[in-house]
Amino acid sequence: MGTLPTDDQLFEQAELGKLSFDIFALKWDYARPIEQDQEQWDRLAQEWLDLDAQGRHPYHYGDEALPRIATATADKINRVLVPHQTVRERNLSTRTGSAHQSPVWLRTCYSPELASVYAKWCIDLEYELGHWAWTLDNEALYAPFAVNWSRVLLRVPAIADTVRYTYEGDGNLRDPREDYEPPGQDEEFKIPFYEAIIREKTMLFLIDEEALRNKLIKVLWLDINGACVWDNRLRPSQMLSFRGQIFDNGGSLAGLYENFPDDPELYKRGRLLDVD
Repeated sequence: MGTLPTDDQLFEQAELGKLSFDIFALKWDYARPIEQDQEQWDRLAQEWLDLDAQGRHPYHYGDEALPRIATATADKINRVLVPHQTVRERNLSTRTGSAHQSPVWLRTCYSPELASVYAKWCIDLEYELGHWAWTLDNEALYAPFAVNWSRVLLRVPAIADTVRYTYEGDGNLRDPREDYEPPGQDEEFKIPFYEAIIREKTMLFLIDEEALRNKLIKVLWLDINGACVWDNRLRPSQMLSFRGQIFDNGGSLAGLYENFPDDPELYKRGRLLDVD
């Protein structure tokens, strides 16, 4: 086995017109030449990513002032939605709102020299990832993102779309500062970490050339706009333990670090996690 599974049947919730971003994409300028469609898709995806939770809220929960997908013809829907996302990308868009419960595994390195390393990871991690992470593994689609992984967010803006986790039960926005105490006077080394945990909303596993050469998975912690606010490294052999700690500690970066010692070295970006 050289890859993790990527072929899917389209979920009912992922049918054309049912994703929150589908409604947003109705802002499409159909008068522009078809040759500019990719540029227009990328621009709309970036506009979506730039929105905060309040800006996206109406597209998730309905607003009569918004255009309805029913008003768009089949030709328009097919032009906007069909060419720009795969079945798997649409399916995972229905799950990413669960944040850490459905992380994305993105492969951007397809070097033949490192293929055996990746193949072994797929064998070793088939169980851990097959029932947890959403795999994006397609050389034609994702190898071009080797220099800039974040371009995947233009293909799948839902990766950073965790609006449901930014609201209280009464519909008011949550203030993450209420959940975490700021570092004390002798904990200045924790300030960058504190700034990260109040923004962090989800995570992504990045498998690029550096990850494969070092044989360490990159764990990227993203905010609601898709910016990487923190990152760690993880040994593949510790993926099961990592997954367990994520589920046991509330599914967040802050929860993961709760039982870590107050070692300044652990509170530096890019540090290797030891979760056994």
